[in-house]
Amino acid sequence: MAGSFSADISKFITKAGSNVDKAVRQTVVLAGQGVVMTTPVLTGRLRANWQFGVNMPAGVLDSVDVAGAATIAKMAGQVTSLKAGGECWIVNNLPYAGEIEYGHSSVKAPAGMVRVTLAGLPAAIEQYVRGLQ
Repeated sequence: MAGSFSADISKFITKAGSNVDKAVRQTVVLAGQGVVMTTPVLTGRLRANWQFGVNMPAGVLDSVDVAGAATIAKMAGQVTSLKAGGECWIVNNLPYAGEIEYGHSSVKAPAGMVRVTLAGLPAAIEQYVRGLQ
């Protein structure tokens, strides 16, 4: 499967017009969508606090986003400056985010948010590439 993932990334870059920066940005958007949408929702504050940052993580936000769409849209807008090889972060700085990631929400997010997203990222990229064909 690793060869298949590499081939999909190559196709992704080709479809992006050999624009590696665009491919990197889309990968970050897919990762951001993953963590936002796998985040369990009570008030929406945890979901709203997923943030994208270049070269440094951001602080805590006083926001609520039950559906996740506003958080994803904000993140997608922020990645426009990202270049391949640059350091970027997708973070959630709420004090209880780590507890939710590592099992505190055993019913709604038993395997976490980040770990589930990272495990599914190759498939998400593959699905995105198929849509470009």
